[in-house]
Amino acid sequence: MAKKPDVKEIKRFEKDLELCMKCGFCTFWCPVYQEELVESSVARGKNMMIRALASGELDYTKEYAERLNKCTLCMACTANCPTCACRRELHKNLRREPMLSLQDWSRILTEARTLGVERLDISGGEPTLYKYLTNLIQIGRGYGWHVGLNTNGSLIDQAYAESLLQAGVNTICVSLYSPNPVVHDAMRRSQNLWHKATNAIRILRAMERRFPDFRVVTQTILCRENYESFAELLELHYKLGSHAIGIAYLEGDFEREYLLDEDHILNFKANVIPKLLEFSNKLSTGSRKHARRIFHDLFSEDILTRSEWACGNYRPKYRSLPRCRRPTEFAIVLANGDVHPCNMVEYTHEPVMGNVFTQCLTEIWNSKKWNDFRITLFEGCSFCPINLYTGITL
Repeated sequence: MAKKPDVKEIKRFEKDLELCMKCGFCTFWCPVYQEELVESSVARGKNMMIRALASGELDYTKEYAERLNKCTLCMACTANCPTCACRRELHKNLRREPMLSLQDWSRILTEARTLGVERLDISGGEPTLYKYLTNLIQIGRGYGWHVGLNTNGSLIDQAYAESLLQAGVNTICVSLYSPNPVVHDAMRRSQNLWHKATNAIRILRAMERRFPDFRVVTQTILCRENYESFAELLELHYKLGSHAIGIAYLEGDFEREYLLDEDHILNFKANVIPKLLEFSNKLSTGSRKHARRIFHDLFSEDILTRSEWACGNYRPKYRSLPRCRRPTEFAIVLANGDVHPCNMVEYTHEPVMGNVFTQCLTEIWNSKKWNDFRITLFEGCSFCPINLYTGITL
């Protein structure tokens, strides 16, 4: 006979239970789930079980207890969850940590120069919020580096653009995700951002006459919200004066809410790619040939199966693929001093290679931890599209 549970203790933790956004990232780390592939094995499933118990939808039976307690207590789910209570406390602690000063950044960039760095990309968050942005650009340009800036364009007006170009920035990449202002703003979760972004591109393009070493470029992603209007979107980038468009597949959508499913992919190939090929006729001969090849490769089954595209499984484990070179030629230094070895770690926040407040960058770069990571990589690599990042010149 099933017990009638006393849910008073569960009620104490209801707010923590509600923090689960069902992203599914715990499934990458749970050793029990990896063996059983059963939802109740993983933290997300157990969360739903406990909530169902608290609401009276489930009874506390022997089978319930066995399933709930089937756990190695390795804490890998907690360590890699971006929203759980323990993780939230970690982020609170991070906000209390000191942020890198301009003097710190100067020291780090000087050390990066001795390591052979040739390019500095400043991203975020939104990097134009950083009050010493022009100083960072000047340091990088002083070392002879190519300095690029990635921005949503929200703060770029004529005066601010002038300060960035005077500092010597080589390229500014503005994100633009839809030809429809409402769709773009919804995707970016910011009102009136489409108008600000398009205006920023126009301002920067006009300033190229005075700054011949500068170029404005743009980037976008391919997802459910914009794939049907993708040809119109690229046409907009072209009309605004972008010199090149970076095209990225969606990352971090572990619930597959915005990834194209298999039917969407078939629709994209049948109805959108022909429009893209037609758009390519507006480009120069060299750019047209390259663009047509890129368009044909979008969601190509010569690269991945349709189901792998639809699952966002960009680097399937069973495939024999060239080793990812990202951790051997790239590093992300965060404002709190943490150093990440690749883009996908931005989602998991682990493994962190070190912190430049307590170690020098050279020590971190040459550490056993980083060298081991370059060889073994990690579970998140399967869902990283960085090696499929593509683009066209205009």
